[in-house]
Amino acid sequence: MDAKLMEAVAAYQAGRPDQAEKLFRDIARRRPNDVDAQRMIGFLCNQTGRHAEAVDHFDRVLRLNPKQPQIHYLRGMSFLALKRFQDALDSFNVALVIDGPQADTYVNRGAALQRLERLGDAIASYDRAIALDPTYVLAHTHRGAALEDQGRLQEALASYDNSLKIQPTSDAWWGRCTVLQLMRRFDEALFASKQAYALEPSRPYLQGEILNLKLQLGDWDNFAQDCELVLKGVDKGLAVARPGGILLLPSSAQQQRRAAEIYARDKFPAQHAPRNPFPQADGAIAYGAAASSSSPGRSRQRPRSARGGDRKGREAIRGAPAHAEEGREGVASSAAKPKIAIGYFSCDFRRNHPVSRLTERLFEHHDRDNFTVFGFSYGAQHDEEYARQIARGMDRFIDVSSMSDHDAASLSRSLGVDVAVDLTGLTFNTRLGIFAHRAAPVQATYLGYPGTTGCSFIDYVIADEVVIPSADAVFFSERPLHLPVSFQVNDSKRPPADEPGPRAAYGLPEQGFVYCCFNNVCKLTPDAFAIWMRLLQRVEGSVLWLLGESATFVRNLRRRAQESGVAPERLVFAERVSVREYLSRQRCADLALDTFYYNGGTTTSDALWAGLPVVTRKGTTFASRMAASLLQSLGLPDLIAHTAQEYEELAFRLATERELLDSIKQRLVRNRATSTLFDTAAFTRNLEAAFRTMAEKGDRGAG
Repeated sequence: MDAKLMEAVAAYQAGRPDQAEKLFRDIARRRPNDVDAQRMIGFLCNQTGRHAEAVDHFDRVLRLNPKQPQIHYLRGMSFLALKRFQDALDSFNVALVIDGPQADTYVNRGAALQRLERLGDAIASYDRAIALDPTYVLAHTHRGAALEDQGRLQEALASYDNSLKIQPTSDAWWGRCTVLQLMRRFDEALFASKQAYALEPSRPYLQGEILNLKLQLGDWDNFAQDCELVLKGVDKGLAVARPGGILLLPSSAQQQRRAAEIYARDKFPAQHAPRNPFPQADGAIAYGAAASSSSPGRSRQRPRSARGGDRKGREAIRGAPAHAEEGREGVASSAAKPKIAIGYFSCDFRRNHPVSRLTERLFEHHDRDNFTVFGFSYGAQHDEEYARQIARGMDRFIDVSSMSDHDAASLSRSLGVDVAVDLTGLTFNTRLGIFAHRAAPVQATYLGYPGTTGCSFIDYVIADEVVIPSADAVFFSERPLHLPVSFQVNDSKRPPADEPGPRAAYGLPEQGFVYCCFNNVCKLTPDAFAIWMRLLQRVEGSVLWLLGESATFVRNLRRRAQESGVAPERLVFAERVSVREYLSRQRCADLALDTFYYNGGTTTSDALWAGLPVVTRKGTTFASRMAASLLQSLGLPDLIAHTAQEYEELAFRLATERELLDSIKQRLVRNRATSTLFDTAAFTRNLEAAFRTMAEKGDRGAG
């Protein structure tokens, strides 16, 4: 080692990295093939977040001497930081071939596999690391996360616990928190989140998660101060809360967009736009009719990914009717009105979930002369019977849960999908990464998330003029596309609500007015609850019927009622029951009360379907206007209040003026039979017109 190199190494060891890098660069200028200098420059670039530059220096080293496992490992770490996960995996694999089994390499290889959605392979990689070093904390923690992504919650919890036994870390407590939430053990989840906070107060999204868990438990102590801290963090551009949690708070549309964009940049960076796999001579995006095998320039050969995604995609196609297997070749086209392929992507196709219940009939109502319907399913739940119900309405139903985002997007493009529709948004199980790789020339988000995704690669949000007025388009990263009636699809074939059992079967008084709110309990906030308590005081003999999510929630709300001067027993709590019973028991109530900042969406349409009027306060965001959209489309605008005072007085009048309430119920029943809100076929025609508009704009380069 010459004197200059020794001086540079000494500067690094003395804690002077800037000086060390300058010296190493001087050496590299004089001796470009100096392996030690190039290696150290790459290492220092990695340390300071210049990962792309680090890769350049590592590549120079490997051109000089490719058999350096440490360089392949460091190069893999750079690619992980750059979110180039396949490149990271390739680098770690080479390092293992050269160097043999190494726990560090197996852990980071597992991380790359996990981000590629190859969860089984990721778990196997973590297991190899643990076999080499049973006390490797990060291996246990990452293994827990992969098991969680697979829906193996009990095993995931055990992995996090194993990690915590070795050494308590913020990562393990955070992982434990998310698993416990999925298991609906909210008290324990809150404890875990606070432990994570104690170890790492600046952890991204943690502050908002603690507040959301407190809402889940009806713990409103310091609610105003907590909200202020979180929303100020969002205003500063900090990753203090996941966007879905912001919807629950008294936040503005601008704050909701900012929170979504922060999260999207972190979790779903836009990828390089793929080459159009179906080019036309004039370079325009091809739609519908170009899918025919006789169309010029459009290949029917699926592009193969490096890991055989084409094979996995073919094996995953299942549950479709026989005619679907003809694929796009079997589709007749019209020059005047080309056929459009729609791809719906959801984590909820395999479970009884509000999104699936609302959309189930939509798919079968699509006009097959003009549209082809693909369903792309992902998510940990595997209710095969429910999946078969959904698949019956599709031309093809494809499970992409084990595919990487890149491969799932490639498969969608290879199938000729023209418009890809995200039905999940920014909820827990999102796979917006598929859309980051461009699953289709035109991409839209719909129904699963009442807000903006903040993603530059989502072109449209499907809505209506009530939930997103034209003036509010500035608060959405997507272009709003308005449906003419309401944004929400409904299943017109579901059976009417059954006759309920006696009120006493649900703990309700046989006489007296029953207010209810069956929205998820995390949507309840102290300002709305204060109004509800005043209503109970003003309406003699009335009760309030709510979901009882946990013993802690029940205890907290009864305490709040007592502090408001209302006997705690006037709060009645319901258990979660089957959908059929849930709909029928609503007929025991007299009036539903909506929450303020995050309305009932499916909950509101369920109540209306059961014949139960709903009073809402129209807010200033998509999430706080959903019920207003539904009520207006059903011809019940008189149930929409615009201020908290109007909301309270309307709910009081309807409880004390029986003729008024009866007339509204009669109008609800009449309009329910004729409104397009509950006409799936009519809704589908409107949605198809929207899809055609998207495709035409995209074809002109305007989408």
